[in-house]
Amino acid sequence: MPIIKLIPAIVILVALHLSPVAWAAGGNMPPPSTPPQQNELKPLWEQPSEWEIQQPSALFFEKVQSSPTDTSSNPQASGPESGLVDILHREISERLLTTAVWLDSFFEDERVVKEENHSYIRARYDVFQEERARATYRPTFNIRLSLPQLEHKAHLVVSAESPEPATTTPAPAGTSSSNRISPTDARNVTTALNYILRATEEESFIARTGAQFSHGSPVLFIAPRYRHFIPLTTWNFRFTQEAVWKTDTKWQMDTLFDLERQLPRGLFFRTSAGGSWIDGTNGYFYSLSFSLRQLIDPKHALDYAWINSYQTRPVYELAEILVSIRYRQNLWREWFFFEVAPQLRFPRSGNFDGLPGILFRFEMYFGRQV
Repeated sequence: MPIIKLIPAIVILVALHLSPVAWAAGGNMPPPSTPPQQNELKPLWEQPSEWEIQQPSALFFEKVQSSPTDTSSNPQASGPESGLVDILHREISERLLTTAVWLDSFFEDERVVKEENHSYIRARYDVFQEERARATYRPTFNIRLSLPQLEHKAHLVVSAESPEPATTTPAPAGTSSSNRISPTDARNVTTALNYILRATEEESFIARTGAQFSHGSPVLFIAPRYRHFIPLTTWNFRFTQEAVWKTDTKWQMDTLFDLERQLPRGLFFRTSAGGSWIDGTNGYFYSLSFSLRQLIDPKHALDYAWINSYQTRPVYELAEILVSIRYRQNLWREWFFFEVAPQLRFPRSGNFDGLPGILFRFEMYFGRQV
């Protein structure tokens, strides 16, 4: 199918055509409508350049001068210098966190989706075609209802999707999925109750429990998830641990480490290392991925990804390499999104010969600020 080989080249040309516009615009991009997750912090395009961040502004000095000079109650504060350092650290960390949250929300990253705290309905339709394989059509439907009786700390989540071929290989760490509980088998409908035990910028603890139904057979599960965020000046570090127990396949442990930072010219870099252990499956599956996201404007963005997947059984080896370019656009209405993602996959089973593929995605939201 020669058309498959031409589509990635066409999308890359479009990306290269749009990139100079974003580079020329620099920090003069217009502000978007309300960001999906946080409204109180400044988004990426309202932030100062990297040089300006490194220089203490007058606002910072005003905060230091207006702060109490008595440090007896705070043994760690030794003077104005300490206050200035703390303020600089906090301001930079908040800006970096806002950038990460906005881009993750725009790309529907599971890092944000699993911690959302409001009601909405999402309808999605995917069309995927890979060389030497038949095209797949995948509609999904997701409902999230916040329960005010429990002070909006609990959510009822119902998702429906077409079944996928069974596999014992987890998805690469750091990649998004459609409410995936486990990659060990296919499910049609998932009904779950998410309870937020703790939710701050630094950490969150969420417990999920419910049932999955496939051909009328229910499978009960419980899945606690913990996330801890540590700002490291210009870098951010995030640790996420999720444990899943199901009545059919028992235990699965998913671990993820993220290291990320904002770059000049509307770029955001993240590297992720993670792995999955599945009870009853030999070996451990882990991956190392790199992602560079480019903000073109508040309605267009690009994600360049490189994912290396490994396995430990029967031997320690590289199982697959995947490179992709993901273009996502908010068009027509603020609740409608279009996405195209050409990719090139190099599986070990195919002697690392490249397999081109492409994904087309359409999404609609109801009741969510996007």
